[in-house]
Amino acid sequence: MLATLSKFSRKAHLQQSFRSRPKANINLVKQMQEQITTLQRALELELTLRRIIDTIRISLDEVHILEIAVRELALELKADCYASSNQNLEIDQQLGEDFQFCFNANSLQRNITQLTCPIARSSNEQLGSLWVNREISSPLTDSEIYLVQQVAKQCAIAISQARFYQTAQKQVETLKRLNEVKDDFLNRVTHDLRSPLSNMRLAIHMLEHQLTAGRSHCGHVSQQNSACSKTLTHLKVLQFECEREINLVDDLLDLQRLESDKQALSSVGVIDLGGWLTDLIQPFAEKIQQRQITLDLQIAPDLPLLMSDSASLHRVVSELLQNACKYTPPHEKISLDVSFNWEHVQIKVSNFGVEIPHEELPQIFDKFYRVPGGDRWKQGGTGLGLALVKETITQLGGSIHVESGSERTCFAVQLPLKRLT
Repeated sequence: MLATLSKFSRKAHLQQSFRSRPKANINLVKQMQEQITTLQRALELELTLRRIIDTIRISLDEVHILEIAVRELALELKADCYASSNQNLEIDQQLGEDFQFCFNANSLQRNITQLTCPIARSSNEQLGSLWVNREISSPLTDSEIYLVQQVAKQCAIAISQARFYQTAQKQVETLKRLNEVKDDFLNRVTHDLRSPLSNMRLAIHMLEHQLTAGRSHCGHVSQQNSACSKTLTHLKVLQFECEREINLVDDLLDLQRLESDKQALSSVGVIDLGGWLTDLIQPFAEKIQQRQITLDLQIAPDLPLLMSDSASLHRVVSELLQNACKYTPPHEKISLDVSFNWEHVQIKVSNFGVEIPHEELPQIFDKFYRVPGGDRWKQGGTGLGLALVKETITQLGGSIHVESGSERTCFAVQLPLKRLT
């Protein structure tokens, strides 16, 4: 009897189990569908976030950044969205962290759930807030709230970049204006200096002429001759210093014109470098002889004609030769080599027995820069010569390079070779 009841009980249990299994399967399928829907929604939100980030990153307009964020959120969340800026910052800061709350919009006769999320670079620096309004029957999910939070963070980054850019632009404009003021000041000062110096030069020439003409009146008295000699010596010193100041003023004016692109190429034409260089080095012959150095001129055969500004190129090569003469020790050599290829003519000015320290080379073309300890003979200088050389070569469309080592310094100038047809 007990065995029969036991069998009946097991049968009833199995029947009950079979009846409940379809419900369990239905619940499992439903849960899986809900999870799939949740994952799909999360993927959609992730794609929306990526699209918003990619769009606002390329914008440097604060208003445009917020407009993009609000528009994309409104479309994705099917909600009313807006952003508050610095004008409402006091209210936003009082609200603090992001939160969602419900209220009754009497004017609209509906209940609304509202989310506010701060746009902040840090807890102490808030730039505004994002606001999302939606019907209370459809509150924002955790994934949707996360989307709004991430968009707010990205807006904070983009707005910070936009403000940094605007600040940088203002600083650039300020520096530009200051540079224009500086250039104007230098132009006025150099012109104001040049006028009295020119008058001084004229007066010196007249005084020199008068003294030279009047030396015969000094008679044969040794004291008078000594006074005349001292006067002429002092006059030469005054003349030298005046010329040096005039050269400085001229260099400043030329450098200002070159840097502001106001210096026009005055005499562009055909240059036969062979004969042209031979004439150019003639004035250096006496100085080279006095310093007991030699000059070696090497010009490649069949050198083509060069189209360039003769006056500007003359100044470049003369300055490089002047520097070479100035710093080459006695009994050493200066070489001037000219070569060419299909695209360029290259002029190399090298001097031996001296070199520039490697760490000084990057600054050699800076204005007013002079190599520390480089002027062993205390000959002086303004430090503008090589700066002018570089600016002039740039205007001629060429380039200059310097290398130094093994008791040799070489300045190599490359100029574009325009073939004559």
